[in-house]
Amino acid sequence: MPNSKVGVGVVGLGRIGRLHAEILKYKVENAELVAVSDVIENLARSVGEKLGVEWYTDYDKMLANEKIDAVVISVPTFLHKDMIIKALEAGKHVFVEKPMTVTVSEAKEVVAAVKKHGLKLQVGFNRRFDYAYLNAKKRIENGEIGKPIAYIAVARDPGAPPSWAADPKKSGGIFLDMLSHDFDMARFLVGEIVEVYVIGGNYIYDELKAKGDLDVVSIAFKFDNGAQGLIHGTRKFPYGYELRTEVYGSEGVIYVGSNIDNMFAIGTKQGLTYFGAPWFEKRFYEAYIEELKAFIKSIVEDKEPPVTVIDGLRTVQIAEACWKSYREGRSIKVEL
Repeated sequence: MPNSKVGVGVVGLGRIGRLHAEILKYKVENAELVAVSDVIENLARSVGEKLGVEWYTDYDKMLANEKIDAVVISVPTFLHKDMIIKALEAGKHVFVEKPMTVTVSEAKEVVAAVKKHGLKLQVGFNRRFDYAYLNAKKRIENGEIGKPIAYIAVARDPGAPPSWAADPKKSGGIFLDMLSHDFDMARFLVGEIVEVYVIGGNYIYDELKAKGDLDVVSIAFKFDNGAQGLIHGTRKFPYGYELRTEVYGSEGVIYVGSNIDNMFAIGTKQGLTYFGAPWFEKRFYEAYIEELKAFIKSIVEDKEPPVTVIDGLRTVQIAEACWKSYREGRSIKVEL
């Protein structure tokens, strides 16, 4: 379809779903936002009317719309597998927010369905499209820091997740719901993760403990190329949202991210004060645009999306290995 636009429907109109819909409407040249869908009628109607597109409360009815070539799925993770497979069976390409599924068995069902129907599926690991991480990857590949030796990441959310996401059976818990981006970025920058060792616990939120999730974890891991990794994650950070990444090499080091917003500071006799890092929607806004452009381009040019169904599977495999390591108190090989 080199001379036509790709018709897209967005299902799930929470914060990120609405963002995707607006980007598709106004920012992606080869896309046409055809419809939006949400089980909350007032939300579906308001977003649809605001963007001037059809709206649905029934996902199946949206899939029956012949103007739709692809769907963007931004619903809770435990709904992903069935909604992905329904879309593929309806002949629609799929962009699904991370993580792809809750379990490895579900992810393998999706892999099989993508292969069966011969359609595109891209997972929403938007950091791969961020200018800073792309710059880091380019410089690592150019050998500017020598041989990568260690990947170190800090990921801290501002507070407890929504109730469904606090339940590992529905979200995959802290390892999948929160840290899948960090696993994916480690793979993107350094190599395949092959073994993990986890320590973690419940230090902050009793409600997470009651549901079986953790709120602070540290994950040591190995890459297939011999490099080391460390990710520290926590569900609570006192002044917002923090994301920092470091790749240490034999001849140099790369840093991405900061826990302050360098674009604004105030100086008084008490000193110079910077403010907390920008919320992720602002920090990664351009990356959200670029990932959807890449998805649409993969359809128009009939090529593999830059973040594949296998990338989606890998992060779920890593998360399951992390849970097993935590529960058994030992290092665990990652299923590949």
